[in-house]
Amino acid sequence: MSAEADIKPNHCYHDAMTAAPIDLNTLRKALAQLSEAITFWQERAEGDPLKPHLRSSVIQSFEFSYELSVRAARRVLIERAESADLVRDLSFNDLIRRAMDAGFPMSLDAWRRWRDLRNGTSHAYDEERAQAVALGALAFAEEAHKLLAHLHVMTAPSPDTTPAPGDA
Repeated sequence: MSAEADIKPNHCYHDAMTAAPIDLNTLRKALAQLSEAITFWQERAEGDPLKPHLRSSVIQSFEFSYELSVRAARRVLIERAESADLVRDLSFNDLIRRAMDAGFPMSLDAWRRWRDLRNGTSHAYDEERAQAVALGALAFAEEAHKLLAHLHVMTAPSPDTTPAPGDA
């Protein structure tokens, strides 16, 4: 069965009474903070004593935004799948492939690269690595905003499932 056949936009297969609505506000706020941190970091001149601290803020915001992005993508796929357990247990690579098959604006190579950067943030005290992670966060932020927009569409109430006024 193809991903298109078992993942449908605006359709939740789980009991609405047991599944909490997908709230993307935390991801939206995290991405806004990442974008702001990137702007502040880029605005500072080389040699400015605040620049390394702002880069650290970019790295920390990237870590949080990356984790939330992957979790949100998985959650939307789970909520839209006929077999949630299959999606829940997918490896990272299979999750991204499934998301791509379902039309999510994701690239396996890019998300693998960002995962590697995320996994390397514990070593971001190394100047060269810290710079690489922060620069990677620039491309990540742009793609994560596209993913967020797509997730908003996927989680928006479907016109055919929204009760008309007075029907409730």
